[in-house]
Amino acid sequence: MTVAIRYQTRNGNTEAFANQIAAVANVPAESVATPVSATDLLFFGGGTYFMRPDSAASDFMEALDPNKVKKIALFTTSGGPEMVSDKALTKIAEKKGIPIVGHFHQVMGGKGMKLLGSKGGKLKPEQIELVKKFAQEMLANQ
Repeated sequence: MTVAIRYQTRNGNTEAFANQIAAVANVPAESVATPVSATDLLFFGGGTYFMRPDSAASDFMEALDPNKVKKIALFTTSGGPEMVSDKALTKIAEKKGIPIVGHFHQVMGGKGMKLLGSKGGKLKPEQIELVKKFAQEMLANQ
């Protein structure tokens, strides 16, 4: 099974989760600037900003080739509860015929969370445990 990891981040939070998934999957986590070649499972992460996905995340999803990407495991971060952003990314994948096989969402809060431009990305031990468990489950179920 081939696996790829791509993420969009503004402040480092989603990148931090991508790096934890990379440690489990033993493949590099790369930004959305890196094209995806043929893969069985794509872990894709993006942040939610003012209840919307970043345009780079949406553009990346819109550009995915359903002949190259068989399934997506979505991971998202936000400063508040899951919102329209997660549904928007799922809708793009569904429109392309690429199934979302799992979804991990993490509300960032407290130390390490940065909303407007400063560096974040400091995960709590329980967040690391949760995202690694998500990655293990996605890999085991494919």
